[in-house]
Amino acid sequence: MILRSTLLKPLAALTLLLLLPGCVRITLAWAPDRPRGAEATPVLLTEGDNTASWEARREDIRTVLEKEVYGMFPEDHTTEVIEHRLLDDEAYGGLGVYEEFDLRVTPIFSANGPNASGSFTMSVLSPANADGPVPVIMMETFCPRAAALPHRLAKGASENSGEMPGMVSYVFGRYICTPPLEMILNDGFAVAMVSSTDVVPDSKDAGLAALDRLAAGHDDDETRWGAIGAWAWVFSRMVDVLAAEERFDGERLISYGHSRYGKAALVAAAFDDRIAGAIGHQSGTGGASLNRRKVGESVKAITKSYPHWFAPRYAEFGGDEASMTVDQHHLLALIAPRPVLLGNARRDVWSDPNGAFKAAVGAAPVYELYGVGPITLERLDRYDPEQALSFWMRPGTHGVVEEDWPAFLAFLTAHFGD
Repeated sequence: MILRSTLLKPLAALTLLLLLPGCVRITLAWAPDRPRGAEATPVLLTEGDNTASWEARREDIRTVLEKEVYGMFPEDHTTEVIEHRLLDDEAYGGLGVYEEFDLRVTPIFSANGPNASGSFTMSVLSPANADGPVPVIMMETFCPRAAALPHRLAKGASENSGEMPGMVSYVFGRYICTPPLEMILNDGFAVAMVSSTDVVPDSKDAGLAALDRLAAGHDDDETRWGAIGAWAWVFSRMVDVLAAEERFDGERLISYGHSRYGKAALVAAAFDDRIAGAIGHQSGTGGASLNRRKVGESVKAITKSYPHWFAPRYAEFGGDEASMTVDQHHLLALIAPRPVLLGNARRDVWSDPNGAFKAAVGAAPVYELYGVGPITLERLDRYDPEQALSFWMRPGTHGVVEEDWPAFLAFLTAHFGD
């Protein structure tokens, strides 16, 4: 009986992984310690470039990323706080203050088009008795918000809130749903969490329908925004609210995400300069990983599995990535000189850690242009949380495990701690 139960759990986990598409597909390969292949191209800077010449190009790069990858962002927006509730000022054994904001957000693509709205709830857990405004880690979660940031009074809470199915956490890690909240509070950070799928569902039909409704007024189907761009836009709407609250430090708002939400976290920071830094954990294709000369998930594969994630134009580059005029090191460079951490795992080759590393190498000169650095990126397994452009590699596969959050907090404390 003991032998049978010991074998069943890994076999069930393997079966689950084999059935999963896209960014969580199982791989038995190993990521290298040193970067393989040519470095990121094209080169971002040329001799004589300075901060002024780079910043003159930034808006053009953003526009090309919109047209070729993420879709066009709204021209304007509104963010309304419908209700604000303080639920518990002694949450988690007195460590935190738990509150909720009900929000209505409206993207405006055209002054002439109808403006459809989305709504969601943002839960915020902040350190109790904080001495001054606190930094906030903004998160979008795979689990329902009330389960990922559990509290008995939370909107949508149930008796099972906070409980993850054992097989899911076994496969994807202890912290795939709920981060180590007490650890985060003790380090002086608040957590703001939303279910971005309340705005754009993560499914082909429902997602595309929501994107079409929200993008009313944008008539070019090729550059219609995708869910990654919309979820990035949701991060910015979180900033609208948090920056207006004096107990949160508007200069220390950080976007965090794993996998698809790691893509969104990086895109949010690249397109919203108010975001002070980003953690993109295992963000893969359409996130930190280069489109050209890569292993793992291709543009063709990701756009076939998730046609609602990107602009339709992105799918046309599948198999012809060399014709793209931008790549993901451009995305990272747009965040400079703000701190970025790229998280990876050795067996998560589907997310292409090597491609993410080369993108970081390609973006590093822009950081150094601002006087940040030197950025030292020589091996994938050399983690330095003090660097503004940091690369974290651990053993294992796709997920958020116990080793990850101490590494994340070392980076956050180095750049945003008191």
